[in-house]
Amino acid sequence: MISSFYYFFETIMYAVFSLFPYIFLAICPFYDSLRFSKPVTTLFVSLLMVFQTACTFIASILPDSQKGIFNMFSTAIYFLFYFITIKAHFGKILFTLLMLSNISNLIIVVSKCLEGMVVPQLAVQTYRWSFSVAMFITQLFLLIPVYFYIRNVFTNAVKRTQSSSIWLYLWAVPATFYFIGVYHLYCSGQSALEIALQPVHALFLLIINIGAFLIYHMVVCLINEYDKTSFLESQNHQLQLQKLQYENLTSKISEVQRTKHNMRHHITTMTAYLHNGKIKELEEYLYNYQQAFPDDSPIVYCKNYEINLLLLYFAQQARNNNIIFSVYANIPAKLDIAGIDISVLLGNLLENAIEACNLQPENNRQVIVRGQVKNNSLFLTIDNTFNGKIKQDINGVYISTKHRGAGLGIESARQITMRYNGVFQVTQKEGMFCVSVLLCLK
Repeated sequence: MISSFYYFFETIMYAVFSLFPYIFLAICPFYDSLRFSKPVTTLFVSLLMVFQTACTFIASILPDSQKGIFNMFSTAIYFLFYFITIKAHFGKILFTLLMLSNISNLIIVVSKCLEGMVVPQLAVQTYRWSFSVAMFITQLFLLIPVYFYIRNVFTNAVKRTQSSSIWLYLWAVPATFYFIGVYHLYCSGQSALEIALQPVHALFLLIINIGAFLIYHMVVCLINEYDKTSFLESQNHQLQLQKLQYENLTSKISEVQRTKHNMRHHITTMTAYLHNGKIKELEEYLYNYQQAFPDDSPIVYCKNYEINLLLLYFAQQARNNNIIFSVYANIPAKLDIAGIDISVLLGNLLENAIEACNLQPENNRQVIVRGQVKNNSLFLTIDNTFNGKIKQDINGVYISTKHRGAGLGIESARQITMRYNGVFQVTQKEGMFCVSVLLCLK
């Protein structure tokens, strides 16, 4: 009875140490993205702890040949828990879980190796207290720095919104190292216990995980740089709009100064007509003078301030490059879309359209912009003539013609569309490159 009680206690002890720290670390980057309230999430964690304890008991009576498959099943349930309780891009969740699973496998092997060095008679037994103690000590050395890295560096990369699409593929990096570790432990001809008791295998997994962690850090740095580039692009569009406003204001000021300078000459002429009694000539002069005034009524493509400024700016760019620029927009003044988002989205698409037209002969340059709000959604289409040559990679991602790699303009616009639960579509027909965007308004 006492032996059964101690075995039960040791199993629970192992289950707690092998699960709870990793639950905490995996939730840490997504603390603001929980799908349920904190009490409900805590309930799910408790149920997962019970499940993990039961799995531990079952694994202790299975032969070594079946433990690997059972552990993978247990890991799959563990992953399912996170996809249910966390509302985030699946690539971000999968990357985080696989990264922590690799660290968990390393800690288990190192702990078993340490246990074998100190108490070899207990190390050959399953889930003894000595193993839990060794695992706790190993976790103190490895998980504390991992926690600070996740909190201070990794979490910032996960929260980035501009670069969500690249997470579609990044999870394959830790997945590769995960399968290398599983193969090494369960498919090398020796039992997992025999492998874990040999220091050379613990050293091998340690080196593998150090290399993996360096790659993880490179990924995080690339994400941060990608996001900074997207942010600078958005700032550049804002500066372009401010430049347009400044140029318009400067033009108006110069025009007023010229008018003021010339006014005294007109007054002199009109006074002479009046003194000489030439009323008819004076009326004719005043009429001609009035007709000489330029039309200063502002061009308004739509009522929305940010979109109208962008259209004015690129209309000027189109005129400078002999491009026919047509706009059919019925967009209200207020939209439930952040100004910086609409500036980046529309600015990138219009910039790409102007650049594509510049590669065409001057008699075949045209940009057509359409926009309207209907059924609580914003519809935008940008069509432009192009030379029919589009570069795409094997995944269908458009390749930039200005630099190596993916086109940042298209990808930035696509990400903003995804953020508003929208639809982003690119088609080509009759010599026109057509981009259609639907954004769901709140």
